[in-house]
Amino acid sequence: MPVLAEEPAAPVGASIWSARVGPQVWVPLVLLFGALGYPFFLLVTSAFNVGDPQALPPVKYGFDNFFGLLDHLDWIGNSLILASGGTALGITIGIVLAWIIHRTNMPGRGLFEVLIAIPYPLGPLVGALAWSQLGSPHDGLINRLYIWLTGAGHPLINIYSLPGIIFVAAIFEAPVAVLIIGAAMQQMDPALEECSSIFGGGKLRTAFRVTLPLMLPAILSAALFLFTSMIGAFAIPTILGTSSRFYVATSAIYVLMQGYPPNYPLAAALGLVLIAFTGVAVWLVQRVLRGRSYAVISGRNYRPRPVNMRGWIWLLFAITCLYTLVSLVLPLGALAFASIQIGSALNLNPALWTLKNYTYVLFDFPTTRQAILNSLILGVGTGTIGVVCATLIAVAVHRSRSAGRQLLEQVTMLPQAFPRLIFAFGFFWMVLTLPIPLYGTLLAVLLAYIIVFLPLAYRCMSGVVVQIDRALEEAARISGATPARVMRTITVPLLRSGVLATWALLFMVSVREVSASLFLSSASTPVLGPAIFSFWDSGGLSRVSALALVQAVIILIALFAVRRLSGREVRF
Repeated sequence: MPVLAEEPAAPVGASIWSARVGPQVWVPLVLLFGALGYPFFLLVTSAFNVGDPQALPPVKYGFDNFFGLLDHLDWIGNSLILASGGTALGITIGIVLAWIIHRTNMPGRGLFEVLIAIPYPLGPLVGALAWSQLGSPHDGLINRLYIWLTGAGHPLINIYSLPGIIFVAAIFEAPVAVLIIGAAMQQMDPALEECSSIFGGGKLRTAFRVTLPLMLPAILSAALFLFTSMIGAFAIPTILGTSSRFYVATSAIYVLMQGYPPNYPLAAALGLVLIAFTGVAVWLVQRVLRGRSYAVISGRNYRPRPVNMRGWIWLLFAITCLYTLVSLVLPLGALAFASIQIGSALNLNPALWTLKNYTYVLFDFPTTRQAILNSLILGVGTGTIGVVCATLIAVAVHRSRSAGRQLLEQVTMLPQAFPRLIFAFGFFWMVLTLPIPLYGTLLAVLLAYIIVFLPLAYRCMSGVVVQIDRALEEAARISGATPARVMRTITVPLLRSGVLATWALLFMVSVREVSASLFLSSASTPVLGPAIFSFWDSGGLSRVSALALVQAVIILIALFAVRRLSGREVRF
């Protein structure tokens, strides 16, 4: 992904951090190399293991596992189709919504900016469960309503089909594209578009010929994020694809891991193939952007002005409402309706509705009760430790002059190239080989969460750190303040809003995470994501809906609480 431009070189001694760059850069670098390198090494050795599948280290090496994948090319092909199709649709949605929200005069843009962001922290698991109840070809609410209104003998949609799976994946990942592309649109000098208008370019022509080409770095960055996320997607293709026997690489890895005996080498080989495709995608994006200029910020002061869309406003408003409906209103409504059913069948008779499912998952069933508590602990721990680590790394990268700071940034972003299920697989192997008994503990899940979400936290905090003028810190340093006091009294207070937003984001994505904890949690340490997935696997539709809605409520409370505490709108 494109990285922030390097700051101008400063004179020796100009940075308050320049005297102590060694520990700030090399300590996290060594820790990250160990936390990422060892699991990857175990994953590679397992992939080439052609002897005892559970031997570690292997006693016999070969390429048999990769040759064995030739019999299952459909797994890899389905993953590529899902990732490519979902990325294309998600980026299209992201471009359209970002342009509507940030570059037009559509009414209610501030409200829609918040509503559009909510589906991402809710997560793909909630989306898959909700749309399985909305778009099931047999008893989905949308199809039942369609047949009742029209008398048709066939369903309107089949969410279990490949287009349906791509659709659900795209609408729940699109908010990230809106965030990345929208941030770039807000920074673009409007004079570039004004020049197009002066020479006779219409609004839509200007958008396609001027705005979009200049947004290419942001668009490709968003596309890369969506592609790496979707090629490692687990919840959506597993929940929606099982009934139609649509298997992707991640669902195949899960089956291989859970089988008896488990086929760890074949699962590891499949994981390496996914990592290779992710690496190719990163290389392609860098190659496209190399040697080109996409400067969109001029040296003069300006305020981006919304484009007056006149009669098109209500069409844009309808498009935004439609996305909010399919990504937020309908999914939460479907979960709420299913959660009050007595059985698995969706019944419209209010006499057969009940709240006992909530009582069961919150109080009566110890596994779900403990899973909620554990997820809250993990959310707080991941948010707190993740923010501290990301802040220290961001300060080291953008305040020190060490030659290793660029390497530190690249290594920090490296977990983004690993599909989370694949990383969890390698981390699972590492936990088993360590002399410390970590398997099945919350500490193992916490460490995995911190590593997996560190790139996200770093990107959030680095964007805030680079906005702090060095002169403020230098003034305090000249006045005799120590670096520690400068950090405590100047840097940290200025970072407050960024820290709060990053903490909330880490808390939310930790609470709804499934893939990174699927292999690391156990019956004694249940976590919400795997607990919901286990409920779905056992067929308890009403109870799994209640538990998923509880998870959604926790996330929404965190989202609105941080907005209230920050005193201003916090964008995720």
